[in-house]
Amino acid sequence: MFEKRRKAISDEARKSVSMSFAIVDRIHEILTTKGWKQKDLADKLGKSEAEISKWMRGTHNFTIDTIVAIEAALGESILKVVCSKVYRKE
Repeated sequence: MFEKRRKAISDEARKSVSMSFAIVDRIHEILTTKGWKQKDLADKLGKSEAEISKWMRGTHNFTIDTIVAIEAALGESILKVVCSKVYRKE
């Protein structure tokens, strides 16, 4: 039964969960390097520690705005976007 359910999960859903865990792993890596706790990140973002803890479970659907805010609070990149064009402000 478990195998049948596992096969029913789309590749897109699997990739989404994998990406979410990768984001959380990166945030955790940065926090560890800085010697910060989740509370420190919560304080920087003006969020509750409980909300950050919920995010760090790996099932949160991060928005671009949230990722940008986290990157600003941490002073580090979380994601790297690869594209063939370079966009410049003109």
